[in-house]
Amino acid sequence: MIEEIRKAVRLRKEGRLKESNALLVELAEKHPDDPEVRYQAAWSFDVIGEEGSAVPHYETAIRTGLSGKDRERAYLGLGSTYRTLGDYEKSNEVFTRRS
Repeated sequence: MIEEIRKAVRLRKEGRLKESNALLVELAEKHPDDPEVRYQAAWSFDVIGEEGSAVPHYETAIRTGLSGKDRERAYLGLGSTYRTLGDYEKSNEVFTRRS
């Protein structure tokens, strides 16, 4: 699974965003409680402009134990995504929440 995540990240860096997203969605379906997979899936939805689909992935990544810098980035991504979606109250809650 780690190699598949690396491949998806590489695809994203190469600008092959839809391919990266498809791979990460597949991984999230196979490993629904893996925080790293869910974080990367959230990110992949954000970069293709499907922010609404990113939210449950960010939330699951945080809830299932994402840690370190990725956890901080997930909170930032979630708060920014809520803001993009126009949900300023939830955005503010995320940005003021203590992890």
